[in-house]
Order: sequence, then structure tokens, then C-alpha cells
Amino acid sequence: MKKNVKTIMLIGLALATVFTLGACSKYKGFKKDKSGFYYQFHGDIHDTADQPATGDLVGIMMSLRAGDSILIPMMPNQMLMDSLYEGDMFAALRMMHVGDSATFILDGPKFFENMMNPGQEYEFGEDPLYLDVKLLGLMKKADFEKAQAEYEAQLSERKELEASDIEEYLQKHSDMKQQTTGVYLKTVKKGTGDKVEPLQTVKVHYTGRFLDGQVFDSSVERGEPFAFTVGAGQVIPGWDATVSNMKVGDKVTVLIPSDLAYGEGTRGIPPYTPLVFDIELLEVVKE
Repeated sequence: MKKNVKTIMLIGLALATVFTLGACSKYKGFKKDKSGFYYQFHGDIHDTADQPATGDLVGIMMSLRAGDSILIPMMPNQMLMDSLYEGDMFAALRMMHVGDSATFILDGPKFFENMMNPGQEYEFGEDPLYLDVKLLGLMKKADFEKAQAEYEAQLSERKELEASDIEEYLQKHSDMKQQTTGVYLKTVKKGTGDKVEPLQTVKVHYTGRFLDGQVFDSSVERGEPFAFTVGAGQVIPGWDATVSNMKVGDKVTVLIPSDLAYGEGTRGIPPYTPLVFDIELLEVVKE
């Protein structure tokens, strides 16, 4: 009889434990982490693969959603692992192995306060934020720091070479003269039309080349003029400086150093690369 009572008590305790654990998660199918967020893994757990740590660079596919709204659609991203507050996104990622997929339920207001642009408000009250993520890969902190140091050394070397590249180009194109704006310019054709005023919209044709003559962009080839507002920061500074001194009908060739172009580079333009443009001012758009 005593044995049966003990057995019943143990079964009761086990059931109570199950019900208690189930009650700990208010989101069906999710478990609660000790730092406060909820998580659910999908598919296989790759528990022999690497897990990210602070300072590692991770590659992920992620989306963010709240309620019925998708704030960020599923897309690739890279980020440096950090630790901003207890239960943050990085704490969630540290639970994962490379190859894992999971959904995390985070504190939405806290996430926006700490991880989004200053002043960007969370518009969903106290509703949670859902992070869907797949950990694609990672680079350990030591490897990332080594790669970063090598890249910065390459940047420094490239920056030092730019001046000699410009000097060599100007020796071959002695008709290009330095302007007070910092660009080097040659007038190919003088126009007789209106002079550009600040914040006017203009239409131009252009061809952009590297110093070796390779064309990287051309409105002429596309057959469609390019329109922009002068002095509004819609183009690189060297363009604003050049076009603001042109008249309709002018055609110039301008060499623009990287500090007035794309600086440390952008898609298709390497770091510290001076650029040459042929620019023809077609029209000042009248309001």
C-alpha cells in the first residue's frame, strides 16, 4: 500500500512538473530562455557545428515581424556579434549552431530602443517582435580581426597610390586644369544657354571611366539623360561642384579625386579610385 502511494505521489509530481513547464511558455511550441526571450528551433539541430561568440562575424538569413506586419523581409545580412542588453538578438544567436534555423520572440520596444536608429519608434505597443533566422556561417573573432587588419592595410596602400595615379594621368592630359573645387577639368564645348543655379533640376548626358579608360557607367549608352537637383546631395560632391559651374550646352571632361567621389569605394568602384567623367549639360528644368 505504501509503495502504491509513493508511486502515485511520484506520478503526480511528474505531471505537476509537466504542467508547470508548459505554463512557463505563453507561446505554443516555444520555450523560454532564462534571459526572457522565447525560442523555437526548426528542423535538424547541427550541434557539432560552430556557435557564434562575441566578436565573431556572422552571416544570416533573417526577417523581423510584429503582429501582421513584416518589418524586414527574409534577406541576407552580416553582423558583428555583440552584447547590448540581457535577452537581446545576440543572446538568441549564441544559442544557434551554423546551419540551424529558429524563430525567436523578443521584447519589441527594447529591441527598437537598443538596435534600431535613434528616434525610430516601435509602433506595436507591447506586442512581441518575431525574429526568423537561419545561421549561414561565421568567422571567428581572431580571423575577422586579421582580415580587417589586412583590408585596412590594403586601403592605406591604395590611398597612397591615388596621388601618383592622378599625377601620371595629368601628365598625359596636360589640358586638364585643377579647379578651386578640387576637380581637374577640360572644357570640350562651350554652351550659350542658362547657367545653373543652386537647387535647380538639370538633365545631363555622361560617361564615367576609370583612369585606364574602362567605362563603368554611361547615360549615353542607355540612351536616356540623367536628371538630378544640383547641390541637393543627390550625386557625388565632384558632380555638384562641376555642374554648378556649367551652362546649358557645355560639355566638359572632369577628373574627380576619390575624396569628392566614392572615398573608400562602393559597388563597382574600388576604394580610393579617381574617376573621369564626360558631362554634357542638356537642360535646366524650368518649374
